[in-house]
Amino acid sequence: MDLSPRTVEAIRDKLKVKTGAKSTAGLIMYAVKHKLIGEEI
Repeated sequence: MDLSPRTVEAIRDKLKVKTGAKSTAGLIMYAVKHKLIGEEI
C-alpha cells in the first residue's frame, strides 16, 4: 500500500473517534481487549 502519512493520521483519528480512544495507546488497548490483535506485540 502506498499511503501518505497524512492519510494514516486521518484514519487513526477516525478510529479514535469510533472506539472512544484518547490516544494511540488507547487504540492498541481496544484492539487487544476485543481480540483484534494479540497481546504479544
